[in-house]
Amino acid sequence: MTKKEKILIALDDDLTSKAVVKYVGRITSGEKNLAICLLHIIPPLPPQLREFRGSEDAKMEQQLDRELDVKCARWTINAERAAQALLRKATTLLTKAGMPSHSLETCVRQSVNHEDLIDDIFAAAEEKKCQTIVVGRSSFSWLKEVFHRHVADELVRKASGVTIWVVE
Repeated sequence: MTKKEKILIALDDDLTSKAVVKYVGRITSGEKNLAICLLHIIPPLPPQLREFRGSEDAKMEQQLDRELDVKCARWTINAERAAQALLRKATTLLTKAGMPSHSLETCVRQSVNHEDLIDDIFAAAEEKKCQTIVVGRSSFSWLKEVFHRHVADELVRKASGVTIWVVE
């Protein structure tokens, strides 16, 4: 029995993700020896949900702590729902392209901070035993290019022992 090749597709909320999934579906259509893991990494909690002003009154502190916990849980649930909707759409696109549903897997993770995104993607690929990582790369204006990094560029720069496909 031959070993299945595994591809990890890292998705975000961007329109580029849809193009990435369509591209992978088009070039892998009919491949029997292939499995795909769709990954979405939920961003870290917003700063206002990670810290609060606190209180000198112990009872008030507990009340504020409980309120913050509820807000964090609500934010996380909403982010996970959005991630699941994105992954369902991607799964549908791949099955329409001919990928058998039993060859598809989804994975949602939450990042602790933005700086760990690249490491989170590599960790997911290693955990899922994926030999290839596919990401989208959308073009930035020259001004945005100065201040923002491309995830795809960082993945290519740090990759070792894994193939990176960048779809623009």
